[in-house]
Amino acid sequence: MTNSPSKLGSDLFCEALADAGVELMFGIPGGVVLPLYDKINKYGHHIRHILPRNEQGGGFAADGYARATGKTGVALGTSGPGATNLMTAITNSYMDSIPVVYITGQVGEDFIGTDAFQETDVIGMSMPVVKHSYLITKAEDIPRIVREAFYLANSGRPGPVHIDIVKDVWFHEISGKLDDTMDLPGYSPLPEVCSDSEIEKLNKLLEKPDCKPVIFAGHGIEISKAQKELQLFAEKHNIPVISTLLGLGSFPQGHELWAGMIGMHGDAVANYMAQDANLLIGIGCRWDDRITGKLESFIQDTTFVHIEIDASEINKIVPTELPLLGDAKEVLGRANKILTEHKFPEWNSQMSELKEKYGFLDFTINPENDTPKLSQARLLKMLSDTTDGQAIVASDVGRHQMWTGRFYRFAHANSHLSSGGLGTMGYGMSAAMGASLGSPDREVWTITGDGGFKMNIQELGTLAEYKIPVKIAIMEDNALGMVRQWQTLLFKGNHSHSEFSNPDFVMLAKSYGIPGARAKTYEEAQAAIDEARNTDGPFLIVFEVDPDEHVYPMVPPATALGDQALCDADLLKDDTNKYNEDDLLQGHT
Repeated sequence: MTNSPSKLGSDLFCEALADAGVELMFGIPGGVVLPLYDKINKYGHHIRHILPRNEQGGGFAADGYARATGKTGVALGTSGPGATNLMTAITNSYMDSIPVVYITGQVGEDFIGTDAFQETDVIGMSMPVVKHSYLITKAEDIPRIVREAFYLANSGRPGPVHIDIVKDVWFHEISGKLDDTMDLPGYSPLPEVCSDSEIEKLNKLLEKPDCKPVIFAGHGIEISKAQKELQLFAEKHNIPVISTLLGLGSFPQGHELWAGMIGMHGDAVANYMAQDANLLIGIGCRWDDRITGKLESFIQDTTFVHIEIDASEINKIVPTELPLLGDAKEVLGRANKILTEHKFPEWNSQMSELKEKYGFLDFTINPENDTPKLSQARLLKMLSDTTDGQAIVASDVGRHQMWTGRFYRFAHANSHLSSGGLGTMGYGMSAAMGASLGSPDREVWTITGDGGFKMNIQELGTLAEYKIPVKIAIMEDNALGMVRQWQTLLFKGNHSHSEFSNPDFVMLAKSYGIPGARAKTYEEAQAAIDEARNTDGPFLIVFEVDPDEHVYPMVPPATALGDQALCDADLLKDDTNKYNEDDLLQGHT
């Protein structure tokens, strides 16, 4: 019970956020939320408020804060455009299972349905991409709804929750005791949990003749904090581990059992191992199209085990022989006690041979590259070596995103921030901003392309005003790099509307009071990285990179993982091209 003698709805809402443990929020004031902003500073000793330059940037920052800290992020926008600007961030959090409470203002209750100024049906817009969406029309509901929203966001499979508040509520005066008891009929974070006998069935699968198992380590490992349990499980059974893009950092990347990152632009070893395996054990992953390649080939002659907290993911993409429902940490903990040990020496020898053949993680880096432009792959490896993998790295979306996943060796969990499911450009710098504010003792970098950087470039102002020490690495190729690569390889070099000119990003940063540097050589690049790390506050580096350096491996659409392209010659049209052009063009990027 909450004791609330004669308080306005605006006070109740601030108190409810403080009671929920909110330490940081991102928001932009506007007409219908001004009564709330009139009270926010009063509660500043509990909640730090950051003013981003666009609601989308604030939403991405709240998302990055949640990923880096494991806490629930908070982002706020006013009615109409303030709310719609948050929609991309909401969808991004939903696709990647990130706990964020998104708050929007709404017109007065009597004006709903009248097409009033800035009236938007944000409830209808958000419902498909949130765990739940609330409309608050009574101040007495505030304590209960805010408590429920934070519980929903960070329980079970995490995800965003939306709260829409009509303007009238801020002025409601409430006295007496308010009931904040949660009322969530039908909701259970863990509706089903597998039994020990179900876990024991995995023994029989691992004991089959010629068993070739692989573990798919997804983002759920990080969410459930199951890194130690995963490592013990892999070592106990001697099973190779493949990471998804969002699963990077959940298994030691220097471990002999790690086979790399899987996917359309994953590691050659990981893709070949996944294709050749006949027992795939997915843990906290969604089996999305970016990791399966051609689905018919992926599932052929393969048995699937799926450790997953969300029952709706079971059998959604792949036929699951053994579903093990529950929290990954708890299920793996029991499995490590129940299952007997297994060894697969021949299968692990095959992985070692593949690693030797393909140079494992760096076979695409050519140190003798004599092109006048820098290699993004080499730059990412340089940054990884310089920081010893200790930094939080938020990537934008594009070729640099794939090279970040491939070449930055993450030493810790909750250190790789990436828009995986939605793939939204403009994510990187804003997410890094939230991560840095939530983890002030960590070094934070954002890796971005020049195209994605300009989509939320205004957040340079936020970094400067609050002196947020994000280090910005811009891979400047004057193009939408991944789009240009696809156009080069699959559309016969027709670079239709994918190339552009840029401002001088270093001068632009300096206009905000942010120091910067430009690098054209590897010596200049290393010097700029060192200077950035030794600078208090934000720092921006522009790397002049090779627009014709393509991300490999590449698994084209409608292609099996084992048929991945390893170089340009595999894809450029000639008499020996093994890919069907019609299939490639019908696939989506």
